Amino acid sequence: MVNVGIGLAVGALLLFGGWVVTAGLATRSVSAVNAVFLSYVASLGIIGIYVLLARRPITGTQTDLVFALLSGVFLAIGTVSFYGALTRGDMAIVSAIAALYFIVPVVVDVVYFETNLGATNLLGLGLAVVAVVLITV
Repeated sequence: MVNVGIGLAVGALLLFGGWVVTAGLATRSVSAVNAVFLSYVASLGIIGIYVLLARRPITGTQTDLVFALLSGVFLAIGTVSFYGALTRGDMAIVSAIAALYFIVPVVVDVVYFETNLGATNLLGLGLAVVAVVLITV
């Protein structure tokens, strides 16, 4: 039996891949900002319906609610940047570079939460960077 977390992660991988492809196609004739706006309208519609059906109140500490809102700010600005990159660059290269986003939380985890990375972790990070460099050349 497949672990539910892994199954959801694979689903996210496929859906994010579809997002990149459709975003790349959209930015052929739609400006980056307008394409982001339209994608967020669709996103808010879907998540709005889900929230209404799930009937889960918004709860949490004030700090964590601020972090949730701040994550939306990062997402919105990052998405505009990503769509802008798609209008000016090759979809495969742009998406490969952007896919290295996971390095940021790793660095934050190490610096601020004092997580220790082992040799295997560092090797994996290094190989991911090498893979992206090989894709982009």
